[in-house]
This record gives sequence, structure tokens and C-alpha cells, in this order.
Amino acid sequence: MNTMKKNPLAGIGKVYRFTLKQVCAAKGWLISTFLIAALLIIGIPLIIIAASSDSDSSETDEAKIKTVFVCDETDGEADYNVLREAGKYKEVEYIPYKSMDEAAAGIKEKDTTVILRVTKPDDTLMLTVYLAPDTDLSRSKASSFADYVQQSFAVVLMQKAKLTPEAVMMLSSAVNTSASELALDAAKDKENEKNMLEQLLSFLLPFMMLMIIYMMVILYGQSMANSVMLEKNSKLIETILTAVHPIALMGGKLLATATAAVLQIVIWLGCLLGGLFGGVAFAKQITPDTENETVQTVSEVLDHSSMFSLSGILLAVVILALGFLLYLSLGAVAGSLATKAEDLGKTNIIFVIVLLVSFFLCMGTPSKGDPDTMLSSAGWLRYFPFTALLLNPSELILGKAPLLRGLISIVIMLASVGVFVWISSAIYKMMLFYRGSVPTPAKLIEMLKDNKSKKTE
Repeated sequence: MNTMKKNPLAGIGKVYRFTLKQVCAAKGWLISTFLIAALLIIGIPLIIIAASSDSDSSETDEAKIKTVFVCDETDGEADYNVLREAGKYKEVEYIPYKSMDEAAAGIKEKDTTVILRVTKPDDTLMLTVYLAPDTDLSRSKASSFADYVQQSFAVVLMQKAKLTPEAVMMLSSAVNTSASELALDAAKDKENEKNMLEQLLSFLLPFMMLMIIYMMVILYGQSMANSVMLEKNSKLIETILTAVHPIALMGGKLLATATAAVLQIVIWLGCLLGGLFGGVAFAKQITPDTENETVQTVSEVLDHSSMFSLSGILLAVVILALGFLLYLSLGAVAGSLATKAEDLGKTNIIFVIVLLVSFFLCMGTPSKGDPDTMLSSAGWLRYFPFTALLLNPSELILGKAPLLRGLISIVIMLASVGVFVWISSAIYKMMLFYRGSVPTPAKLIEMLKDNKSKKTE
């Protein structure tokens, strides 16, 4: 007892280990953790592979371009079969025709044949791909083929110019230089894609943070409050309080519950990412040319992995864990206020209201520098503990927030957790023998003052 008075944290380790063992050994925790983990790590790859295979088989069954009737109305001669060496469409046969009428009359396999017309109106080359009437070929396939011919048309122009091999080599060198400029354009396009991904993630990640925190609060906040309430009404409570201080009791239970919750979420997130990226990797091996949207999106994220900050990710994980600990401490306050099971419905609304209010605060006026985002630009929200855990993780992960801000918010959240643990322990001890209705905030403050004055006397 003397040790407890001298050190309020004495015995917190024993409470932590006992509570953690009780939570993690429960059948419900074990079944839900490993069942959902198995579904994520096995089910997601199967779904991705099946969807990818289906899309690939549908592309295989769809009509493809096999023959191209070329109607070249410009000066110079060229064998368009040279386009087969440029990359895609290596199995396509190019057949020259003198006029569009002859080309149209010569079509027999309309589901695999298109007409490529080359004209030069106003000193500008024009490439047009015509589909046969009632063909099964889609316009998107014709458009893709037209883009390919446009990108590879330089090899046709070389033949039309009747260049010598030496001249072709020199022209190739010039084209390489030009390709460097095009690569710069591609880099710009890639940068635009990166910016779009950043905007999308900046909008989605706070919602993901909210969903994760809300799910964890609903799953564990209720159980935390219920555990505190039941333990407070236990006949063994007097014996327990002679061994450990209320602060050690509340802190140990809080840390143990948070550890079990974070461990469960980490397992689920690990299996989710493993199933997602593993499924995409297997899908690309089985069907390399798949156009499945999920595969393409994940591949784009991997291609732009440089936009993620490793140190920011680590700080974001710490902030998420502390954020959940913060809401659990509110659950401990709610459980300390309740004297019976019926009261939990009234007291548990505390952390739900705080969570929802924090969310709507974050969805305020968008930033002037980034009008596409729906997040509030208010700086104080990045440090206020209940909103910091919704805004900072996404910005830290994307490298948009300085690491110092993340460290400061972590310190503030730690202090806030300590304050709420102290409040819950004070209420816990004060409400041990209280059997009335849930006290109002004013009455609660009055009771705390009376309790403090009695200690002083």
C-alpha cells in the first residue's frame, strides 16, 4: 500500500500482462483475427486473379485486327509491313490499295480488317482508320491502333524519303534526341499522374483513418468501458485497490486493450496489403497484358512509390496507435462514470460524439494552395489531438507535412492520454460507492472538488 502511494504506476506491468493475456486468449479475438486474416490473404488474390483472367479471356474472345488495307494518298512509296517491327501488332498484315473504293470492295473478313487511309490536307499528315460496316471490332480498338500507327509512323516516312542506310542511322540519332524530349513529356505526364494520385490519397486516407479509428473504437471502446464498469462493481475491487493505484489499474488495462487492438489491426492490414500486392503480382504473371483496373491502379501506386515517406509512415503508425489510445482513454472515462450496464449507453456516447465532431472539423474549408482537397487548412487542427490523428497520418505518409509537426502532435497526444488516464482513475475511485444516476458534468466537478478537499483535510 505504501509503495502504491509513493508510486501511482507501481503494478502497471502486472495489470498490463494480465489484461493482455485475457483479451488475446479470448475465443472471439482469436477467431475474428485469424479468420479475417485468412480471408484477406487468400480471398483477395483469388478475386484479383479471377477478375484479371476474365478480362483477359474477354479480350481474347473479342475480335482483333489482323489485316489492314492501306490507302496511301501521299507522295512516296513505303512498305507498311515495317510497322510490324515497331512493337505491337506484330501479326498484322498490311495490304496496299490505290483507292478507298477498291479497299472497301476488297474486305472479306470484316471482323478482323480495317482500312488505314493516309492523306495530307493543308501540309499535315492525316491518319484515319475506317471500320467495316456491321463489324465486331470496337471503336476503342480502332482508336488504339490509330495511336500506334501515329507513334510509329516515322519508320514509314524514312522509306518514303528513300534514305540511305547511313542517312537512316543519322535520322535515328536525331529521333533519339527527339525521343528524349518526348520522354520529358512522358515524365510530365507521369508527374501529373503522381499529383492525381496524391490528391486522391489526400482525400481518401483521412476517410480510411476515420474508418479504422471508428471501427477500433466501436470494437474496443465499448468493451473497455464495460470492463471498467464491471470491475468497479466487483466485490474484489477493494482488494485490487490495496495492491495497485487506480492510475496503474486504468493505465495497465488501457495499454493492454490498445495493444490487442493495434496488434489485430496490424495483422489485418498486413494481410490486406499482402493479399492485394501478392494478388496483383500473380495476376501479372498469369496474364501479363491484363487491363484489370485493380491491377493497373496498384501498379500505378507501386510505380509512384517514391511519393511515400518512410519516416512519415512510421510516424503515422505511431499517431494512429496513440489516437486509438486516446479514444480508449475516453472509453475508460465513460466506464468510470457508469455504475450499471444501463448507464453505458449514455456514457459511451462521449467518444462517438468526439469522433464525429473531429471528423466534421477536418472537413472544413479547403486549402487555398490545394483547392482540390476537401480537408480543412486550419493549422491548429494538425495539433489538436482528436483531429491530428485524422489529418497528420495521410500528410506524413505523402511527405506533405514536416516530421517536426508529427513529433509535436505525438507529444501532445501522449500528454492528452496521460490527462484522461488521470481523470478516469480519479472518477473511478470516486464513483466506487456511488449508486445514483450518471452525474452531470457540473455535479461531477463538484464531487471532484469535495473529494479533493477531504484529502486536503
